[in-house]
Amino acid sequence: AIESGAPGTCNMSFSPIISRHLVRRGVAKFLFVVDLSRLQALNVITKSVFDDGSTWFESASAALPTFKLCRDLFCTACRVQFMALLKTFLTAIVADGCEVPLGSIEDVRQMASLLKNAQRAAASHRARGGNIAHVAIGSLAFDAETIDAAFEETTSLENGQVGLDLCLGTSVTFPTATSRHRGAAPLCLHFAWQSGSLLVSARDDNKPSTSIEMPQDYHPIYRGLDDAPRSRKPLTVDVVSLSHALILNHRNCAVNKNSAWQTAASGIFTVRGGRQLARKALTRGVLCIMCVRDGTPEHSTNFAKTLNLDRPQAVLASR
Repeated sequence: AIESGAPGTCNMSFSPIISRHLVRRGVAKFLFVVDLSRLQALNVITKSVFDDGSTWFESASAALPTFKLCRDLFCTACRVQFMALLKTFLTAIVADGCEVPLGSIEDVRQMASLLKNAQRAAASHRARGGNIAHVAIGSLAFDAETIDAAFEETTSLENGQVGLDLCLGTSVTFPTATSRHRGAAPLCLHFAWQSGSLLVSARDDNKPSTSIEMPQDYHPIYRGLDDAPRSRKPLTVDVVSLSHALILNHRNCAVNKNSAWQTAASGIFTVRGGRQLARKALTRGVLCIMCVRDGTPEHSTNFAKTLNLDRPQAVLASR
């Protein structure tokens, strides 16, 4: 403390100020975000320091480096809600090059709800003896010149015939850490659009999207999938978007590994704010939660063509 009883000198103690500065600028940077609430209860000084939303923001940002967090999430009103959902985000796997923006507590709740559903499906699959159970957050972006293929629009060729453009998108690579076959090649999901249908190809053979074959029949059948060679074994894929511009919700889609493009035939694709807004979102990148499991879907509905509706609908957060 800096204090003195001599006339004309200051008798104020600076220790609380120095302590706050040291904790906020030094120690707080090395604290894990889940420890902040316990440290906040130690004494008056730490309570004052950890009431500051900036400390929580910096610590949470360090714990979630692939998430773009808003400072407003750590005001007193939102902090408790965010911390209650933190564990879901800490265990999340984010695809390389993807940044996950969380700008409001509503975004946090929706992301956590969909992510929990996917994590629960993967955990249940592993508990039943499944070998592959991946969950990842990724961004799907598609080629701007051919994006009309997402809206059942065709392109007229010079000879008067009608051509079906294939609009290629980004691919998402899953880690092999959750696979029981150690040393297995990473699994990569490729995406494309054609005639309003979302196409998917799951591969571990390093084949690029441009070399994937077109199927003779877009609508696969389950019969005989389990008899396929190991390199072409069936997988079940879920893809759910988080976007204000569109709804992309496909669950329990059967896809043969290392095979031709296949339609994500069970699900919904619909725009929410007009096609122009949806086009922009699809070309810039739509945040999606993806879950991949080995084997055929347990509860298949039908293989109807992807719905393409103009009216907004609520995202189906659960099966």
